[in-house]
Amino acid sequence: MEKQELEIVGSAFALFNKYGIRSVTMDDVAREMGISKKTIYKHFENKADLVDKCVQSIFEVIKSHVERIHAKTKNAIDELFEIDDVVGTIMANHNPGMQFQLAKYYPETHRFINEGRQKMIRKMIAENIQNGRTQGFYRTDFESNIITYLYCNKVETLPEEDTKLLEQYDMRKMMFESLIYHIRGIATPKGIEYLENKLNQYKHR
Repeated sequence: MEKQELEIVGSAFALFNKYGIRSVTMDDVAREMGISKKTIYKHFENKADLVDKCVQSIFEVIKSHVERIHAKTKNAIDELFEIDDVVGTIMANHNPGMQFQLAKYYPETHRFINEGRQKMIRKMIAENIQNGRTQGFYRTDFESNIITYLYCNKVETLPEEDTKLLEQYDMRKMMFESLIYHIRGIATPKGIEYLENKLNQYKHR
């Protein structure tokens, strides 16, 4: 993307995040940026195209963070904590209602992003399990394909949990508790010990 296109995507996403995708118009984006609507249409065919580019942009940011952590972090449990920290920070600043609106009004974009996310998570978790087993942190008596599927399914349904739960706990808290649940379920005694030390460090940060 060229500079102006990136600036439009950034401004539009901020408005979508604040007011919801449905209620923000192309006029609102133009007004927010102090440019003409014609300028926006030089870069984007319509609102659906703008929404698609915004969502893809955020997905690429998350994907690059996950891939960077996955490539550099050797310890399997540390890797999951680092990814949760980065993704949790990003998600904490996002309106959870956007997921619902995206699915309802822009199903093609929603499907594309979900497929990309599932592919990324499957690869990362499968390799994380293999690394964790090699390091002695994860048990070998479970089917990694099933655990990978369950983890992906959990990530997929998390934003659509009961609204009362989302009102009581923020998304970052829910993601963190879900992560601990996942690690405890597959860890060896060595892995549990490492996890407990990790959690103790978090308490004293």
